[in-house]
Amino acid sequence: MSRPVWEQLDPLAFNDGVFYVSAGIELQPRLNLWGHPEQPDLRERLANDRPHGIGGKKLLCLLCMRHRIQNNLPRIPVWLTFVEGRHGPMFRHEDGRSPHPEHEPETDTHKALKERKARTWESVGGTVEVEVWRPRARRRPDVLAIGPDLTVAGEIQHSKATPRSIQARQRALRKAGDRVVWTTDRGAGDIAFLHAVPHLSIPALADHRMYLSQTRLELSAGAITFETQRCGWADLWTGTNRCPATRNAKPCGSMHLYPTLNPHSYSRQKAATTALFPCGPRPHLDHLLEGILHGTWLPYRHRDRVSWIPADAHATVTAERGGTLDLAESGTTPHRDGPAGRACERRHDPKTQAATPTPLCCGQKLPGKAGQPLVLACQLCRNSPTYYRRDELDQQQAQ
Repeated sequence: MSRPVWEQLDPLAFNDGVFYVSAGIELQPRLNLWGHPEQPDLRERLANDRPHGIGGKKLLCLLCMRHRIQNNLPRIPVWLTFVEGRHGPMFRHEDGRSPHPEHEPETDTHKALKERKARTWESVGGTVEVEVWRPRARRRPDVLAIGPDLTVAGEIQHSKATPRSIQARQRALRKAGDRVVWTTDRGAGDIAFLHAVPHLSIPALADHRMYLSQTRLELSAGAITFETQRCGWADLWTGTNRCPATRNAKPCGSMHLYPTLNPHSYSRQKAATTALFPCGPRPHLDHLLEGILHGTWLPYRHRDRVSWIPADAHATVTAERGGTLDLAESGTTPHRDGPAGRACERRHDPKTQAATPTPLCCGQKLPGKAGQPLVLACQLCRNSPTYYRRDELDQQQAQ
């Protein structure tokens, strides 16, 4: 008497898909046509080949069977049922447990964005794999690109998810040594669940095929550039004119990098013009993906939001505003707990005053007083570090 099919299978030799016993093939629902483009009618054939589950014994969960082997559990068959769910077709366990993400077919939009990512990274010289198993992360990223110096995992998030699930996946992939970039077509006001991870948002398009045909997919959120301005400039991140280095309301007179929505400060740089996908009028998806793979764009966390910023500005921004690369990729929500204390005590603390000396007024411009803190009128005084033409004076002195 011949042994059952499930006893003859070696789950470790497959890709954690669904084994279709009647056809003797493995189905990978997250691939195009379930990994069998030569059989376009496979889905219809499977839907009509009933019953499924324990009664039909036609669909085996290779992922569950592999887990049992790796955990030294008794080897038993795990049967699945093919159903049409609310969000599309899926393979459900016979006992009613939720299906594995690997066994839920993706939407056309998800597949199009995944193909766009893979195509871009292949164009810039990356070695690309789709839905490859990462043992250390125990996850399958949508796209994995291996560049000269970095390994980047690309995740597509078309539907809304909980921040906890997103952050857990971010931490797992980061543990495997991958730099992770999340891409979504949801609006900038509807991606709060992605704020704690490095993400890129593009506008939603009417047809999923447009994600592959459009030359440029302009970004709506997730990346920002910088411009150099004198201290006291309006700060987009804080919404104030405070010094980004000292956090004081009094300007220090130095030049700082300020986040800006004006891309011209970046589009003239070498990394923006020599790339295979140049920056153009605004940063777009292909340019960012190329820069992330080659290390010319890095993630940075400001408060509770992570954004991609140019690599040449990263060191200066972290020196002035704090933060690290590991913090931006940690996938955790930072706690804002700090030592208790009054603002007046911190202001007059000798250590704070020694670290951040306050520029004083020379008294030549009223209503300023000599030896007192700077006032707004000091911006008209040539001796003041906040003089409105300080850049020109510095250049003349340098010459």
